[in-house]
Amino acid sequence: MRPLAALVLAAAFLVLHARAVRVEPRRWRVGVLLLGALWALVVAVGSALGGWAGVQLDRGALVLALPWLGAAVLGLLLLGFGSQVVRPATRGRLALVALAAGLVVLAATAAGIALYLSGSTASAPALAGAVVLLLPCYAGLALLSYVLYCLTYLRHRPRPGPTAIVVLGSGLVDGTVPRLLAHRLDAALAAWRDERDAYEHGRDPLVVPTGGQGPDEPTSEGLAMTAYLVAHGVPPECVATEDRATTTDENLLLSREILRARGMAGGHLRVVTSSFHVGRAALLTRRLGIDADVTGAPTAWYFLPSAFLREYVAALTLRPRTNLTGLAVWAACTAALAYAVMAR
Repeated sequence: MRPLAALVLAAAFLVLHARAVRVEPRRWRVGVLLLGALWALVVAVGSALGGWAGVQLDRGALVLALPWLGAAVLGLLLLGFGSQVVRPATRGRLALVALAAGLVVLAATAAGIALYLSGSTASAPALAGAVVLLLPCYAGLALLSYVLYCLTYLRHRPRPGPTAIVVLGSGLVDGTVPRLLAHRLDAALAAWRDERDAYEHGRDPLVVPTGGQGPDEPTSEGLAMTAYLVAHGVPPECVATEDRATTTDENLLLSREILRARGMAGGHLRVVTSSFHVGRAALLTRRLGIDADVTGAPTAWYFLPSAFLREYVAALTLRPRTNLTGLAVWAACTAALAYAVMAR
């Protein structure tokens, strides 16, 4: 692809991205379109720089640069998460699986690059091997598109005047609110104060803390969150506690039931959660038909990589058919590319 054609393609993707954000920012395709623009831009800039420097760059390598990068990032994230297995407190089967998957993805990416650069003959085993080695790139591209979607959505400004502010729960520690959950509650408190100040005639917005009781928790998350909110200045009559939810889906659905029972079914919601959880929570609100703006609370930097990786994997399960179809298309495209490369 020539630089000018790649630039035109990048511009087209950017236009589609801007339109998708304006129509509905709670869709993964927002990140996919932005990834398409970035991908075309990498090809355009790489080709242009090679031409200016008088160097003939391999266009196939330019096209594969972003997929290889995505696969490498995914492998490193898996490796980082899986390395927690060396700590006795975090040892578990999940960490072992992540460690093994990270090593496989990194090894496959390195082997795929080496196979491409070697330009092996187009034998059937070599072709099959090239396709298999390129498959981790699909997961890497999906990760990059999810990151871009989340970054785009985090810039989305919540609308004023929500019907209620819903705070998603997380685990308690010895029955008390840990720092992660406290950050969510503090963000909800700030939103509640802003909305209260904006309301006319002194009307106070409703806050819905939501979360059930885990097997190792002496009380429900919802009740612990309610106590925290009341202790920090929210009047008890402005809190509607949800104390049965065990998943994010239930957090949202049961909170909606509470609002309907109070005759507050209309209008949009403000959903508050941790920053790493915003993207998937927004996807869920759309899937459940809930009109909501999702905002994030600060999260400690050292907690972000593993937490975001879990969110990405969970987000993949929201659209299994779409991802299986995408994987099949990617496999077909990589088979064609591998044949063309090894036949050169």
